[in-house]
Order: sequence, then structure tokens, then C-alpha cells
Amino acid sequence: MEKWRIERVRAVLKDFHYMEQYLKKLEWEILVPYQEAGRRNSNEEIRLDVLTTNFWTIHTHMLIRDLKRSSFAVKKLLEECDNDTETIINELYIKKFTQYTMQGLVNQRIILVSLSTAKRLRDRFFEELDKQLDF
Repeated sequence: MEKWRIERVRAVLKDFHYMEQYLKKLEWEILVPYQEAGRRNSNEEIRLDVLTTNFWTIHTHMLIRDLKRSSFAVKKLLEECDNDTETIINELYIKKFTQYTMQGLVNQRIILVSLSTAKRLRDRFFEELDKQLDF
């Protein structure tokens, strides 16, 4: 697998916990655009066509779609993989402050596979996530 694909997968896993917050922030920025002070009355009704346009923008916004798709792909793959793979991915890539390296996970018997098998499990997870991100 090419290096840029591996880096893309690592970036998605690193930002996995923050995706929901970032999605809400983007949607809020679309729904409530910046207004200069005093330009809008608090009693003014929001027109239906503006609201419809905002919801359509959220639905078709490319970054929002990509974030939702990435988040769904990571959740789906973590549910489908075995415990050792899930532990490797959570410990090495998703956690903000990691405690172990791949060798440490094997030496401390947190995962019950050899180092080469652990690397194969990680690489297989990366390949599957990369396939999901390409669609």
C-alpha cells in the first residue's frame, strides 16, 4: 500500500473521536451564518426557502459527507474486527495519549499474537479502511 494511503488512514483514525464535534460545528456554521451586529432582528422569521437551502447545503456539502462516511467506515470496521485488531487500532492510533508501542502490546500480553501477526492485522485493517474511504 502506498505511503499516502497509510497516512490518510492514520489521519482518519487520529481524528475519529473529534469527527462528531467537527460535524456539528460545520452544520451549525451553515445553519447560522455570520451576521453583523444589529443587522438582523431577533423577531424576524426565518424564511422557509433559506432554511431549505441550508438543509440542502448540509446534505450536499462534500466535507460533511466525507466525514460522515469516514466515521461510519471506522465504526463498522471496528465492530467487525477481532479483539486483538481492535486493541491494536485503539491503542496505537485512536487514543490521544498512547501507552504502548506494537512491541509493548505483544510483550505485555495485551494482545495474544506475535509481533508479525499484529502487524499483519494492522495492515489488513488499514487496507480495508482504505477501500472504504475510496468509495
